[in-house]
Parts: sequence; structure tokens; C-alpha cells
Amino acid sequence: MSESDGRTGLPITSGRGLVTLLAVAPLVLAGFVVGYGVGVEHERGTPTVADAARERTGSEADYAPSTATFTATGLDEPAPDAPAALPVGTSQDLGITVPYIQFAVDESHTGPHHTAELRLPVLVPPEADRMMIEVASVRPVGCTCELTADAPPPYGRVWDTAFVGPDTGEAALDVTGALDAPGRYAFAVTAHEPESYFEFEGVRYTESGPVLRTVTTPPSAPSPPPAPSPTPTDPVGPDRPAPEAGQAETTLDTCRARRHLVPSCGTLVGAAAGAHTNRSKEQAFLEFERTAERGQHIYHAYERADRRLFPTEEQIALATDPQQPRTLFINWKPRMATWGEIAAGDPEVDEYLERLADHIKTNFDQPFFFTVHHEPENDVIDRPGSGMEATDYPAMFRYVVEFLRERGVDNLVTVMNYMGYLKWVETPWHDRLYPGDDVVDWIGLSGYGNSLADDGHSDFTEIVNEAEPEAGWPGFYHWTGVNFPDKPVMLAEWGVFTRDDYPHHQETVFDSADEQFAYYPRLKAIVYFSSPDAEGRDSEVDNDPGALRAFRDLMAAPRFDVELE
Repeated sequence: MSESDGRTGLPITSGRGLVTLLAVAPLVLAGFVVGYGVGVEHERGTPTVADAARERTGSEADYAPSTATFTATGLDEPAPDAPAALPVGTSQDLGITVPYIQFAVDESHTGPHHTAELRLPVLVPPEADRMMIEVASVRPVGCTCELTADAPPPYGRVWDTAFVGPDTGEAALDVTGALDAPGRYAFAVTAHEPESYFEFEGVRYTESGPVLRTVTTPPSAPSPPPAPSPTPTDPVGPDRPAPEAGQAETTLDTCRARRHLVPSCGTLVGAAAGAHTNRSKEQAFLEFERTAERGQHIYHAYERADRRLFPTEEQIALATDPQQPRTLFINWKPRMATWGEIAAGDPEVDEYLERLADHIKTNFDQPFFFTVHHEPENDVIDRPGSGMEATDYPAMFRYVVEFLRERGVDNLVTVMNYMGYLKWVETPWHDRLYPGDDVVDWIGLSGYGNSLADDGHSDFTEIVNEAEPEAGWPGFYHWTGVNFPDKPVMLAEWGVFTRDDYPHHQETVFDSADEQFAYYPRLKAIVYFSSPDAEGRDSEVDNDPGALRAFRDLMAAPRFDVELE
């Protein structure tokens, strides 16, 4: 139930404690107060990195926001400059909501000798037991009139992941490393459970609301203790390393793919086109770009031949086109031996890998995505000695990656490409497939919109984060946030199949994607799998005028304006 605020004409939330969500209050001036005890005391729980540093040094600064507002897909206009509450999640009145909080930080509290936390008092807690939130850098703005859900600032680096529940008094998100120079910094706080909603305090009072707390850490002091490793029972992400030199996050004016091809902000797009046909895959890819009316960053190629070396001349030509910079995603599925045999040093595989390493070093020096035997779940033979047990897969993956690295192939950006079907995540061996953080740069998912409920109303979230509560599966994106919070997420394949019984199925999913990207700040690449006959189903985007319009609208989003360096 909602009513209208006479001052703004916008809805206010009622029900769970009548919070005048969009009431406008004077915004506190940008600045900071040194010392502990600013504002009200909030529940803090386990000591954080900043708490530990403060105990040693006693030097801290609390910055009040220069801007604190939010975007909402249910609003046709920007939210007020200083709402009484900052909504998070999804509500009937507001749709998908994302708080946007901006600070002006001076030179005395930036750089490598400072820790930083975004502290957010909870005003209305969620009804859910545990709601995952993430904090990402976003582009600062000069006016909140620029902030709408139709034109959101692209997500930059995700700094921390935390959980909020009914008893949470304050969320503390570690953004150490984000403040690398004096200037303006902005953060977005996201939640991806569509059925959950709660509110942080806004800026009604100068003594309450969000703060950015920085703590000076002298060079001679020992390093702060690391946060606990993420586990399903204690899912708090580890400390984020500081950005590399020259990678200031203050403006994010241009989104660029940098180390490990992770974009500084925004999302990469790509395609695997002409699949399951005899057409030239490179020509099909170029046709897909014309159909989508957007050049693609990633060309996804599948290599299954036992002897052909990659990248091929045609693949290299696409990647080195001076008019349209691209990168490759090489998906190699070895057939010469089982996973166990490869991990044990199969001579035939080793001989091939030797030649492959020489070929790559001689012919292609650009960074490119690489995976080995993608979607391993349906190839597991859960029988001792099969050579294809779940534990054989990570051993094989590691062996191949380390073999190539040791021979000087330093341009691999490795992807662990899961299948993502719910029937496989329920198996007892699913968690045994992961090869290890040191040999995996990205976490990938192959996800398809095929309306699991057979009602024609699937959406983008069904692809990215379909949950199975009865089996204890929280959804793929959620699962990666708990287990791999520092890894960027890729839809290594995604597609939406045409449905004769639901003729607007593709259009519905493509339209939903543009809004539901708001849930997923770690989703840094999406690669469309376009085929007229993928096991009897058609995923091409131009079979229906409405679907083609929706896909082109999605591709036109500024979040995909990323430059390859």
C-alpha cells in the first residue's frame, strides 16, 4: 500500500513501520569529524579492519556524504537529493532500488596508509534471515538530477560483500583501496534477492546516517588482520588489494578493460554465433555484430580438434582488427585423454601443449580468455578410477594452465565455466570442481532463458541467479558472492530460446535484462550464444521484430561502453 507525498508527488512506503522514504531533508555538508563517537552508537559485531587499525593508532576521520540518494526502476524521475531513508532491494512501489552515496575526501585520508569503511545504519531491517549486499565504486556526478534507473552510472570495482538480517544494526563495508587520491568518490550498494527489501538511514540528521570512516595506518605499524575467509556460514569477503598504480577510481570517466580484462567500470559483451551450423563462425560473428548494432568485445570460439593450434589466423584477424578492437575467448575441450590422464602428464597431451605454447608466444601476444573443457558437470563419471571424477577436473585444469604459464604463455585470462543447470548443483560433488583461485581469474556460467516454470515469464534473473531453495541452492550469482567474492562473473554463454507457445518470450527476457543488471555489480561480461539449432532450439535474436528491438535496446546501454586497451 502506498500514498503520495504532497511535496514531491512521489510514493512513500507504508506497512512495515511507516517510513517516509522520500521525505526531503537538508543535506549535511561534505566534511569530516575526527575521533570516535560521532553520531549514534550502532551495533557493530565482529571487529573490522578499521576497528583494528583505530585501536593501534587512534587516528580516524568520519566523512559525511555530499550526496546520498538512490535510483529506482519504479520512478520516472530522480529521487530527492536527501531522502529520509535509502532503500535497498525490490519493493512494489519503487521496483529495484540502489542507494548512491558520494563523498568528498581530502588528501590527508587517501593513499596506501589508510583503511576505509562505508558504515550504513539500518533503519528498516529485511524480513529475510540473510540478505547479501555488495558495495561497488560508481562514477561521481555533479547533480543528482543525472541519477535515474534509466541511466545509472556503470558499476566499477566491487569492494566488499556483507549480509544484513533482521537484527543488523549497522552494515560496515570495507572499501580500503578505493581512496587513492583526493577527490570525489561514489559508491552504490546493491542487493540481488528480488523478494527482499530493507532501508538504510538517510541523512535526516547530521549525527546519523551513512559515513565513510577512514583510519590512518602508519607505514611502521603492522598490517591490519585479514578478514575471515568466506564460507557459507561466515560469508564476509577478504580484504581487497589496492588498485595498481595509475588506476585511480575517482572519476571512472572512461570504462576500460584492464588487468585480467576486468573492466574498470561497465560490462563487456560478446558472442558465439553460428553455433551448430556449417557456417564460418567468424563470418557469423560479424553478422551478429551487424544484427545487434553494436561491436562486440569478445569472440567466443570453441576448439575441440586434437591437433589444430589456436588462435587461428581467422581468430587473430578478428582480435587485431584496428577498426574494432576485440579479444578472444578460446574454449578448449581436449579429447586425447581423460581428465585424470591429462593431470598425470599424458605424453600426447604434453606434446600438443608444448606446440601450443610455442604457437601462442609466436603469433598472439594480446590477453585472451581461456577455459579448459567448459561445462564439466555433465561429463563427470562419479566412479573411482574413471579418470573423470569431479576431483579429476580441477587437477586437469590446473595442470594445463600451469603447463602453459611455465612455458611463457603469460596472456591467458582463465575462466572456470560452469554449466549452471540446477540438476547439477544438487550433486554432492559440485563443489569439488573448482581448480583454485591461483589458476582461475573469472567465474563463468552458461545460462539460458527457457522458462523453467514453463509459463513464458522468465527473466534475466532466471539466467543469472535462479535459486532452488528446497535443494539449498541460493542461485549462481549468490553462490559466487559467498565463495568467490573477489572474482568477476561472466555469462560465458547466455541465450534465450524462441517459444512458439510464448511468442514474446525473448522480448520479455531482453527487456528485463536492462533493469535487472542493477542486481549484479560483479557481472562484468556477457557472451550471447546465437544458434538456429541448439539441440533443437533457436536462440537467434532476429526471429521476431519485438525481440530484435529489445535486444538492440539492451545492447545500446551505456554500461557496455568499455574500451579494450
